[in-house]
Amino acid sequence: MKQISVGLIPAPELPEDIVNKLAGSLASAFSRQIDSTISWNVEVVRDQLTGASGRGDEIIQRAVTLKKENSWHYAICLTDMPIFSDKKVVLAEDDDRYGVAQISLPACGAFPLKTRVKKAIIQMVGELYFRMDGDSGHSIQNNKKLLRSGLVLSPVKMVLPSERNTGVRFIVVPRIQGIFRLLAGMTYANRPWRIIPAFKSVVAIAFASGAYGLVFTTLWSISAAYGYLRFIVLMIVAMAAMVTWIIFAHNLWEKNSVRTNRKLTLLYNMITVGTLTTAVLAYYIVMYVLFLLAVVFFVPPDLFESTVGLGEEVTSGHFFQLAWLVTSVATIAGAIGSGLEDNEAVRKIMYGHRQRQRYKETEHNEGFLEE
Repeated sequence: MKQISVGLIPAPELPEDIVNKLAGSLASAFSRQIDSTISWNVEVVRDQLTGASGRGDEIIQRAVTLKKENSWHYAICLTDMPIFSDKKVVLAEDDDRYGVAQISLPACGAFPLKTRVKKAIIQMVGELYFRMDGDSGHSIQNNKKLLRSGLVLSPVKMVLPSERNTGVRFIVVPRIQGIFRLLAGMTYANRPWRIIPAFKSVVAIAFASGAYGLVFTTLWSISAAYGYLRFIVLMIVAMAAMVTWIIFAHNLWEKNSVRTNRKLTLLYNMITVGTLTTAVLAYYIVMYVLFLLAVVFFVPPDLFESTVGLGEEVTSGHFFQLAWLVTSVATIAGAIGSGLEDNEAVRKIMYGHRQRQRYKETEHNEGFLEE
């Protein structure tokens, strides 16, 4: 039986995690969906893919090098960087001259990421297998449906080889939806939920401030007097203040320079805001649960009613409102506390490997220009 080896080359962190989870099932998937007469062998080699700027040609060249070094038949790179072609978001592309392909994880969106990545890997291996065997018609008809299924909200368009493009390319359409999916995917790659265990000191400061505020009955009276619109506005203001403070306190806002692409800079700044907003939302929810428990256990209903002068029986809604108010106030205190964290530690929490590498390169370039 003929054997074909496929090398998967993921970038560190999220791409590597996903590929390691999929590797064991890919050989059987290739057999079922591509060619059952082949003995498929899958190998995984993590690599710090070249091109922090997200240039697809650099990633392809790196795949070619690793393919030769490991004697693979095909090599598939999986990067956590965005790839663009004529301002359109590229999900995947190949180069059948060398038997290599690349997949951009951010273009797969956020959910269900693992399923989409698996389909994309099968798709690209199938494209290389059939077209390198000279059966391009079989490739187009048999494999085109794989990336389309499950991606109804953001369809994927196949672009066939041309004079400018030597391989098949898959573009997310329409472009605006591709950008939104790219933002969601890159935000997910940064794994913003890690803020809670990493910001223990910030949570401690915020909770201590809120708990101290509960001692004073002023907050009790305000919570009873506020309507839901005020609570919502205060919550948004508190979260926006924390996001803004973290960005500027830790120099997370990327500036334009002659060495960086302005549109790419804007994209990364949007990802920074999206990552922090998601992280602060998770933080806010955790703080709300903590304060709700504190209010339930430490604020007696009778005392609340007599102190505030409600003139009616205290309900659970009053406790929810008080916890909501205290959480917003404590979030502002937590924002100040987050400024005490080390800059490098904050970037390690907020960003995936590739974006941290980009920031280091940007800082290096800025330092070079200043000299």
